[in-house]
Amino acid sequence: MSDTRHRQLSRIYGRPLESDDDARAAIRRDPGILASALFEECVQSDDVTSIETARAYLEDRLEFLGDLVREGAEPVRQTFEARVAAWQ
Repeated sequence: MSDTRHRQLSRIYGRPLESDDDARAAIRRDPGILASALFEECVQSDDVTSIETARAYLEDRLEFLGDLVREGAEPVRQTFEARVAAWQ
């Protein structure tokens, strides 16, 4: 597994995701896992100090994941937003 994105998604999903197709399928199957993991990263980040910076953090991470998450980005955003709403 040479792709950093594959390694990160493998950690998040708790199983080997060795190809782009594997990663896309995992995200499509359960975007909530990715959204929750990214939310937890936000909670632990010293740089996230508001709802706006949490949203910016999410968008940066989705941009990093690029084409692997593009099809599943909206469900990830919706689940993430539901978690962020608890902060309000």
